Amino acid sequence: MIKLIATDIDGTLVKDGTLAIDPEYMEVVGKLVEKGMIFVACSGRQYRSERKLFAPVADRLLYISDGGTVVRTPEKILKVHTLDEAVWKGMCTMVREQMPSCDYFLSTPECSFAEDGGSRMFHWLRDSYGYDMHELSELSRLTDQQVIKFSVYHPNACEEMCAPLFTPSWKDQVTLVSAGKEWMDATPIGAGKGSALAFLQEFLGISPEETCTFGDNINDIEMLQEAGLSFAVSNAREEVRNAAKDICRPYWENGVLEILKSFL
Repeated sequence: MIKLIATDIDGTLVKDGTLAIDPEYMEVVGKLVEKGMIFVACSGRQYRSERKLFAPVADRLLYISDGGTVVRTPEKILKVHTLDEAVWKGMCTMVREQMPSCDYFLSTPECSFAEDGGSRMFHWLRDSYGYDMHELSELSRLTDQQVIKFSVYHPNACEEMCAPLFTPSWKDQVTLVSAGKEWMDATPIGAGKGSALAFLQEFLGISPEETCTFGDNINDIEMLQEAGLSFAVSNAREEVRNAAKDICRPYWENGVLEILKSFL
């Protein structure tokens, strides 16, 4: 019997970078929670963005945010991973000075920071994802903050842009995952959607066999592997489809919603 459901958002439930979701999701998720199932939004998104997407049922869910670096209830943080200051500052310097075609931002448990408030990235995160974004002229000057994630942005080929320099320079000091064609996320080693879900399973006393997960991208693979029942949407990357136990229809056909309704 499934007791815990965890799902990615972008590319799995909705088109990347939007707050538009079929309202039937809220009705079905609400009914699942009423039946005693625990529903977890598990995304690279900021917590505030996750809550906005699930607004009608937001206070009834659990959250894994920022690529698995933060696990929380609506009331409190249960677990948080932070990046070493020297590491994230080194990343800032590298992208600024040696990767001129890319942008970047930093995340904390509550908000995110970027250097150019007029940039395409800044406006997309703030206006489409619904992030709480703050402009800071030089991110390396940020103090007294728990930095949980560093993200590189490129409009269509971030993984390729990072491959020559960024990825080989930092791959042994952080966990690097592609989160779609626009993003490369750097998080603390040991943090990730899979380890965050495993933490929740132990915290709640729920086994992998009682867990169902949904995803579409590389950063979802470990989460899919932590569940007895796992689905990749059919629009997922090949590696993700191979990692999942089953396939459902693509996000634009509400494939996840179809599976969720079957649990009712």
